[in-house]
Amino acid sequence: MYSAPISRYGRRGKVCPRRFGIALGLIVLTVFLVIKTAPAFLARPSLPNVLRDIYSKILTACRMEPEKALKSAIPILRWSSFEGDSDSPSLAQALLYLTGTAGRVNLLSPAAVLQSQIPLLTAVDWPDAMPASGSSYAAPAGTTAVPPSERLVGIYNTHTGETYSLTDGVERLDGRRGGVVTVAAAFQETLEKNYNIKVARSDRVHDLSYNSSYLESEKTARQLLADNPNAWAVFDIHRDSGKTREQSVVSINGENVAPILFIVGSDARRSFPAWRQNYAFASELSGRLNEKYPGLSLGVRVKDGLYNQFLHPHAVLLEVGTSKNSTEEAVRSARLLADVVAGMINGEEQKN
Repeated sequence: MYSAPISRYGRRGKVCPRRFGIALGLIVLTVFLVIKTAPAFLARPSLPNVLRDIYSKILTACRMEPEKALKSAIPILRWSSFEGDSDSPSLAQALLYLTGTAGRVNLLSPAAVLQSQIPLLTAVDWPDAMPASGSSYAAPAGTTAVPPSERLVGIYNTHTGETYSLTDGVERLDGRRGGVVTVAAAFQETLEKNYNIKVARSDRVHDLSYNSSYLESEKTARQLLADNPNAWAVFDIHRDSGKTREQSVVSINGENVAPILFIVGSDARRSFPAWRQNYAFASELSGRLNEKYPGLSLGVRVKDGLYNQFLHPHAVLLEVGTSKNSTEEAVRSARLLADVVAGMINGEEQKN
């Protein structure tokens, strides 16, 4: 009973996804062929130098920055985050989310987009994320424990530019080290000076490209663990956003301090069978924090991303305060956190 134009549009709506899937498959196949055939192609003596140079650059881009290559070929991925984390959703991202909900496809997840258009990918058994090479973690029961003076804590900041508006007037210092780096430094100082606990910390900037932050910080976390294979825990320090000033302050010993929220990744998007170890560690630390300083911890929140936590069973993401705090309030929280972390390390030593 529909008119001819409406009928045509209806048929076209069914064809477009199929065409898009075919085009997407051709793009992936092209990138694969470029990488596979490049060595033999570049070795041909008859190939002009100019063409050889162009082909070499394409090959290098595909190998060194596969994410960038995909986003260039599939622009919709530019609005997506490979870690499932974003600073504050844009209007385009919000519309993308609503559109994906209607089509039952998570358009904010590059993996989900690819799988929706190339169904064969859903049948692929991807290998589990592997820990950093050469790293060893919690000592099995019955083995010799590492003394507290030799226990090591790793610290870094994935979103290095995050800062506190009451101190800096803005929520982010693009390309620079924000207040969260100061908080990480205070955490390190307290552990080392007050409790003689060794700390390995990196202040490398990871968020020059926000959506690639976790890809960059993973390199740092792996290096920290490779250099310190007996690391007891690894903390990635952030700050929260989107909360009021009242939600951003708790009084401890008569002083305003920033509450701490623990974030743990899960296997909701990618294989991460050991995530419950990280959750158990975060839950214990959160409980001890509130036991000693009531209200300081906001608990543990489980999210879909991995957040580099597959690298270590005691890897946790901390949101120390929000954008509505001052750096000083967050630093106070970091020092209280160090007190509880040191107590956990000493307590484990006494049990052993």
